[in-house]
Amino acid sequence: MPQVQLDWPVRPGGHNKNYRPQLLAALSAIAIGLAGTLFDPGLLFFALLAGGLLGLSWLAFVEWHDFQSIRRAYDMAMLAAHDGFWEWNPISKKLYVGTRLLQILGYREDFLPNTDAWLKLVHPDDRASYNNAVAKHLKGETEYFYCEYRVLAKDGTYRWIGSRGLAVRDRHGRAYQMVGSVTDITDRRNHQEDMEFLAQHDELTGLPNRLLFSQHLQEAIQAARESDHKIAVLFIDLDRFKNINDTLGHRAGDQLLQMVTQRLRQKMPANCCLYRQGGDEFIVLMNPATDAKAAVDAAIQLKEEIAAPFSGSESNFFTSASIGISLFPEDAEDGETLLRHADTAMYAAKAVGGNTLRSHTPLMNQRVTIRMSLETRLRHAVQENQLALHFQPQVDAQSGRLVGAEALLRWHDGNNQIPPDQFIPVAEECGLIIPIGDWVIEKAIAHIVEWRKTFGDIPPIAINLSPRQFWRSALSDLILEKLSNAGLPNDVLEVEVTESVLLDAEGSSIDELLKLRAAGIQIALDDFGTGYSSLSYLQRLPISTLKIDRSFINDLVLENGLAGSEPMVKAILAMAKSLSFKVVAEGVETEAQYQHLQTLGCDIIQGYLISRPLPATEFAAKFLVDRSNQG
Repeated sequence: MPQVQLDWPVRPGGHNKNYRPQLLAALSAIAIGLAGTLFDPGLLFFALLAGGLLGLSWLAFVEWHDFQSIRRAYDMAMLAAHDGFWEWNPISKKLYVGTRLLQILGYREDFLPNTDAWLKLVHPDDRASYNNAVAKHLKGETEYFYCEYRVLAKDGTYRWIGSRGLAVRDRHGRAYQMVGSVTDITDRRNHQEDMEFLAQHDELTGLPNRLLFSQHLQEAIQAARESDHKIAVLFIDLDRFKNINDTLGHRAGDQLLQMVTQRLRQKMPANCCLYRQGGDEFIVLMNPATDAKAAVDAAIQLKEEIAAPFSGSESNFFTSASIGISLFPEDAEDGETLLRHADTAMYAAKAVGGNTLRSHTPLMNQRVTIRMSLETRLRHAVQENQLALHFQPQVDAQSGRLVGAEALLRWHDGNNQIPPDQFIPVAEECGLIIPIGDWVIEKAIAHIVEWRKTFGDIPPIAINLSPRQFWRSALSDLILEKLSNAGLPNDVLEVEVTESVLLDAEGSSIDELLKLRAAGIQIALDDFGTGYSSLSYLQRLPISTLKIDRSFINDLVLENGLAGSEPMVKAILAMAKSLSFKVVAEGVETEAQYQHLQTLGCDIIQGYLISRPLPATEFAAKFLVDRSNQG
């Protein structure tokens, strides 16, 4: 560290002009004057004494003038460089602040007379680091003094300044003066803070992001270990959010996320912090968590808040949430595993229909492993063309004549056949349902083309559409284009949907179905009777066919003379007749069921009694050949 060792004080700026000859002359004049009193105390004495005193006065003036000149020159240089000059005496605590610094802060020139007054202006959070930097330099531990800190300005705001300085030391290394400069770095620090904020916060909602969550989670776990308390992680996923994005647009989706954020912030318990994981996923860190019940109670409260309607600027939104809960240390002892287990529990909540919550259990890990394995195998099956369509006939209830067939997706994984109720939900969750759905449309149309070449006109073939297929734009255009490219009339195809597709009565799903219906494609409502439909609801929908759920058919004919589901089936048939809908009874397996449905006036029968779903070649050989011969 450079040290300055001088017999004479060094002026600010390092200037050290030598005035020793002038001082010696003045002292000599005084000495001669004093000596003259021994001989002739006359005019000479007074002249010499006066001359000596005048010499000293002149020297003092020169010193003072030179010091002020140097100070002004340095101050002007700092002003030109947009920096401010300062000097400080660590012994007397006297502080001089140049014009530029006062301009930065908005104070008058005679402000800040000492160290205490300055320290009162330093931001409380920065005082310790400022004092530490000064002390270390005075002790000679640093080559120079530098510190960035906030100072209170005249207008009540804080300005960031970067202050640098160097101590002037005597021959013993003791500092008796510090000089330096300051720079206004407010804009740079604000920009830096903005960049740091954006790096750690979500731009859309302003919430801390997953990076900051990971940091806070690690800190919380460490504190929990030291104090032996619990923490909880709540993983929140909005149900059917992609449907809102696809039907109403991303602007509406963004607005919903902002409204959810605002509402959750207002209702967040004091010991909880909200983060955005990404997309429609949020995380809550509960620290501390007294027990599992406290975490569940918080999750219930947040779930209810999300389920309440949202009023946007352009639309009203209805959504719900699936919430997974994991607890430290019961469910995991590290942050990564704790988050993963909360995520697993969330998927368990979503698997049962959403709008609920689940706490993590060890069994969930096994299920997730199985599901991940199933997803991997399903992706391989799509690539290797392991999927196939089987066809189940539909016959007229009175004549037994073939009037249609339903195309059903099958997956043969080696020697094993994976049930649709196992792999289709996985396909929907991971997004594979879109390419699989496209394949079903193309494959069904290809079979129809082949069969019409062989057998002439055939009855309509029904395909099932997943609700997620309607999240893509222009699904109707895709189907109609493929029919046109194949040279087929539109009425050779029928579309089956579940009531979950129709819940969005104001959205694009209905518009897509209306386009298909207007083009001549029949629309069947599958699994009717188990959902939400009402008479007024059905009147507004483009439906041509109702398919009674197999659960009602199973209970249609009971032993011991019990009525079973007959009253419900009668009501469905009556309602369908009033709306001019055809009715298909699914899951017919016995002659008694068939005869009873004939008596009740059901239109179409489908089930194992007629046939199991058959591969395309077997279906054609058994039903299309017979129909062709009959025709």
